[in-house]
Amino acid sequence: MAENKFTLQTLTPDRTLYEELVDMVIFKTVSGEMGVMAGHEPTAVTLVPGEMVVNKDGAIERYTLSGGYAMVDKERVVILSEIAERTDRMEALLAEMEQARLKRKSDSQTWSSDVSRAEVALRRVLMGQEISAYSIIKGKGDEGEAL
Repeated sequence: MAENKFTLQTLTPDRTLYEELVDMVIFKTVSGEMGVMAGHEPTAVTLVPGEMVVNKDGAIERYTLSGGYAMVDKERVVILSEIAERTDRMEALLAEMEQARLKRKSDSQTWSSDVSRAEVALRRVLMGQEISAYSIIKGKGDEGEAL
């Protein structure tokens, strides 16, 4: 491993967002901002929603995290977050999530109206059967004739 560098790995439930050697990372914890460099004392912290700043070879990269956990040791930092994305891509991600939510809502409404129509049809069938069953009990056929 390169001197004064450590591996930063950022994971979400569906992908690995980031996995590279970096010089420093700063993220927000429940106790405040925390900066980590190579050789940091091992620890585990709870993250709050906010920005993670990565310093890699003098370049700064920014990522938005929805919270989560960070596990730190001398050679590696693992970030676990439900949602994580480059800050400059976050607006596009939120738009994609809203589109997916609207589609699910639309699909749900379609399914709900299909269920309602099926329910009405089933009630009609049952009502028809009840009428037929009642007619039979009274000793009449489907057309109301005596058996």
